[in-house]
Amino acid sequence: MIRITFWNGLGFIFFTFIKSYVVIYFFGGSGFDLGIIMALQPLARLFSMPLIAYLTDRASKKRLVLIGSVGRTIAYIFYWFSLVVNDLYLFGAGTLIQGLLVGFFWPPFYSLISEKSFKGSRTQALATGRGKMIGYGFVIGALISIPIFAFFSFIMPENIPLIYSPLLIFAFINLIAGHRFYLKVDENLTFEKYITSLDGHNIKLPVLNENKTTDVGTKEAHETKSNRFFNIGFITLIIAILVTSISGTIYSPFVSAYLIENLLIGFTETIIPIVVMIVYFPAQVFSQLLVSKVGKLLDHISPTKSIVTINLFKSLLIWLLVFTFTPYDFAIILIFLYLALESNTYFIQAIMSRISIKHRGKMFGLNIWIDQLGRVIGPLIGGILWDSLSYSAPFIVSIFIGLGLIPIFIIAIKKLNFHLVEQVERDKKK
Repeated sequence: MIRITFWNGLGFIFFTFIKSYVVIYFFGGSGFDLGIIMALQPLARLFSMPLIAYLTDRASKKRLVLIGSVGRTIAYIFYWFSLVVNDLYLFGAGTLIQGLLVGFFWPPFYSLISEKSFKGSRTQALATGRGKMIGYGFVIGALISIPIFAFFSFIMPENIPLIYSPLLIFAFINLIAGHRFYLKVDENLTFEKYITSLDGHNIKLPVLNENKTTDVGTKEAHETKSNRFFNIGFITLIIAILVTSISGTIYSPFVSAYLIENLLIGFTETIIPIVVMIVYFPAQVFSQLLVSKVGKLLDHISPTKSIVTINLFKSLLIWLLVFTFTPYDFAIILIFLYLALESNTYFIQAIMSRISIKHRGKMFGLNIWIDQLGRVIGPLIGGILWDSLSYSAPFIVSIFIGLGLIPIFIIAIKKLNFHLVEQVERDKKK
């Protein structure tokens, strides 16, 4: 099932480079233009996500994944054509299409992973299903896209269709991967059904219900109090997710531009995009390949310790990124920064997956919706800071926001801990 993200991941590293590089350095846009382009995808997803979350709990999940794969194919074709005709508005249209359709992929995919994994290893399962497999895809995708991009940039620098042709390759692969997923995945096989099938065979089984409570408010004597604490924790968690998304996207669209403006001065126009891709390559690959290991670690320590460690580490790395002296330092720090960002994402998803089993699709949909709202706000703020203050301003502002998030997350986790449908032993001890 999770192999589909390997095939999807082939195009991610090239696409990430495209979005953050071409708006300013190919189309000639401003920092605010980049902010708008980066905000279009999550803005479109804000409109489609409520429908997606609703369908995830009611329709065939693998059919929704297929729609998302086809959407990514269409978006990649739009990106390629916009570069060929040099039209920023068409590039923005591709971004809108990706936002509207690719959103159909992730909530059902995360829900399938949750259904097919043990709750005590949920963060690791999510990180493996997306992060690790995408990391493998990054390796192969980089080996395909970087040589093609570099080769045609040197020998045929005016031939835009060939320079950006990897987009068409990845578009076609996404279409095939989505179709294979639809044909091969059995969405009726869940972890609980699998465990039930083993019962009576003298096999030691994981404990599925340490906490007999199935959802908040099921015990009448404590209904009001339980609901109050749950609501406080849940609302606080939603606020923390929103601010986390804003904090991350204030600076992330401008990472490659910061590298170019501060550390690649004197490089030729042909060399610069190749260097940027090479710097991005190890960060994207290693962060995805290693995130499942970090997820396994997070599954074995308390949620509050996890969130404090992640946010402190993330803030330190952003500060170090701003004060690097060479592209080599920048590339190394970027690896650990992306690893911290990915770990934080899967940690939050694991918490959301355990709030409700019946409405798990809605929980993932809500998580993504709130995250996308932050991704609309963050790039716009970052673009204003980039244009009006300094190139380092988006990064510095993000550091202070990240540090302020720590107490918000602690409050949310402490209020929610005893009201999760799926409890694990380390939570109850807290």
